[in-house]
Amino acid sequence: MDNLSLSKDADALICLIYKHYLQKRSEGISKSNAKFLGDINNIHSIAQKLNWSIADLEDTCRELSRAGVLTCHFADNTIYAAYLSDKGIIYLENRFKSGVKTLLDYLSKIVPFVI
Repeated sequence: MDNLSLSKDADALICLIYKHYLQKRSEGISKSNAKFLGDINNIHSIAQKLNWSIADLEDTCRELSRAGVLTCHFADNTIYAAYLSDKGIIYLENRFKSGVKTLLDYLSKIVPFVI
């Protein structure tokens, strides 16, 4: 997983998704429920700071799915359910070993007004 190559857009999105996951966990939500992202509209809410169209968001989710860090289920050519994968969590835990502060610092540099 250390050699994972993602576009800048995919990197920004997976970091926002991981932030969302960590927030849910800190609220006492179970791991399995915190990993669940819902449909493309829910993901759009999580990533609203990116100001992307649904089409661009879906394309980036497909990239993350191909990389194995997101699991997406499709119906009518759209995401109806997505999950942060265990591989995604492991990748991000290893990447942000110092915890949430490093993640937030990183996000503040790549996504305006994230925090």
